[in-house]
Amino acid sequence: MQASKRTAIIGDIGGTHARFAICDIDELSVSHFAVFQTAMFASLPEAVANYLESIPDNPDIAGFAIADPVTGDRMGVENSSWSFSADEVKAACGADRVHFVNNFEALAHSLPYLIAHDRCQINPGEPVDGAPMIVLGTGGEFGSAMLIEAFGKRISIAGHAGHAAFAASNDREMVILKKVAGNFGYAPIQSILSGRGIEALHAALADIEGMPEPKLGARDIIDLAIRDEDQLASDTLDCFVSILARLAGDMALQHDARGGVYIGRGITPKILKYLDNDRFRETWRNKGEMSAHLASIPVYAILANDAGLRGAAVATSDAFPM
Repeated sequence: MQASKRTAIIGDIGGTHARFAICDIDELSVSHFAVFQTAMFASLPEAVANYLESIPDNPDIAGFAIADPVTGDRMGVENSSWSFSADEVKAACGADRVHFVNNFEALAHSLPYLIAHDRCQINPGEPVDGAPMIVLGTGGEFGSAMLIEAFGKRISIAGHAGHAAFAASNDREMVILKKVAGNFGYAPIQSILSGRGIEALHAALADIEGMPEPKLGARDIIDLAIRDEDQLASDTLDCFVSILARLAGDMALQHDARGGVYIGRGITPKILKYLDNDRFRETWRNKGEMSAHLASIPVYAILANDAGLRGAAVATSDAFPM
């Protein structure tokens, strides 16, 4: 690839963290990487202006992956109070051009560029060139996107997977469903497969076991489970990962994702011990007559914390071709 001097301010913005970097949007190299708590700032323009105070030269292109649908004159970030317009962000960046993309759509764009250091393979198999790839992830919300090849181009498509219904598959999960659905009578999958979902699972399992209602946050529950210091925490992650594996297998079948299935976002690296094990693989493959097909599809856990930034850089490069 020829050397490039096209740089851009790139952001990967979620409800918990806002990541920024200066990227070469053709080479996908990342520099001046920084991570902030989203709650530290009132809006994206304020956050990016703060970030740029430490950058010697501002590029004239900017691109942002946003944890929310990118529609209308004003945008927001899921699980935050942020609200902003493209013009406000452009002014804060001092950029001539700015591009916005959904965060999972951006993450899908990064998949072909992830190398062995960026990921851990948790189900064996070889990806099929040109076949669909999917990415799903858990953090402040649950989401997914698909990457397909058509007419010589890679196309990323995101939806609203986190708002689809959680489908219980056994008696214990039916109890969990009723507790999570509460007065609304509906439990979206991200009420289970997210940080707050881990807390809800933990509380539901405690209730099932006749234990007092726990007051732990998702981070503490994960830490206790990883250190094997609390059986309820371990059961919570085991339940969480089983539901995730089952859903990932369903999505792989829906899209025939022989190009590979990727699991990413903030929770993934923290629970790698539970993902890279036989329980995950057995649940993932348990699809009746399609079990052998699922067993052949590679599954990866994304470890790189800049994958979303790189995907946003790809989307920005596509939006502003040379």
